[in-house]
Amino acid sequence: MRARAARGALALIASLSAAGCQLVAGIDAMNVDQSAGGVVGDCGPVGARCGGTCEDGTYTPPGTCRDDGTCSAEPRGCGPYACDSSGTACAASCSVFGGCADGAVCDTMSATCMACGASPPDPAPCDGCEECRGGKCITRCDTEGECVRDWMLDAREQPARLECNDQCNNMSVVCIGPHPCEVVCGDGGCQGLLMRCHDGPCYLECSRSGCASNVELQCGTNICAAACILETTIIVQECGSSCSCMSQVCQ
Repeated sequence: MRARAARGALALIASLSAAGCQLVAGIDAMNVDQSAGGVVGDCGPVGARCGGTCEDGTYTPPGTCRDDGTCSAEPRGCGPYACDSSGTACAASCSVFGGCADGAVCDTMSATCMACGASPPDPAPCDGCEECRGGKCITRCDTEGECVRDWMLDAREQPARLECNDQCNNMSVVCIGPHPCEVVCGDGGCQGLLMRCHDGPCYLECSRSGCASNVELQCGTNICAAACILETTIIVQECGSSCSCMSQVCQ
């Protein structure tokens, strides 16, 4: 009788010991941080895969869960780029349809994003220009009837400048290329002018009676500015998603 009682007591002690071990193991698996008073991290089981995501311009590369409940992969920003359409990486290029983070602009000629206000690559020497001054390829409209059609201002290789003196009326100017593109209107010029920034930064200047009516500057996604001498004109700017544009200037 005594032997059976002793064996029963030993069995009870053994079962309590096993339950205690399971309880300790369960608490250890929860990974409790006593200092914080709660569970550390939410990564999942140790060794589980984590990361491989991109959200709000922050990319976390693939990694594994550590024993403290955090992911081994460190998140990093995408710089001037947005996350790609899959949400798993930073965009590697851009276009007129997007790819750049807020405050950045796309140089569509090279499909790269630049921070607003960033300088484009160093230009090549002026080549095949009417005049080269200050590193700008300058074209002048100074003869009657010379500039009465649609005009492409080529800023792909170097900054481009179109100077109009009583010319450029009722015409459109499209700026192509990542380098600065300028249209400067003198007395009586640029009535009914439409200037469109396709790729890079654009600048429109009107002096005295230049740009007296129906002048529009379409900025798109580009750095964009306009100025008036003597403030005798009104230039309406369509900002689009430009990071440096006022809706209307030179009133």
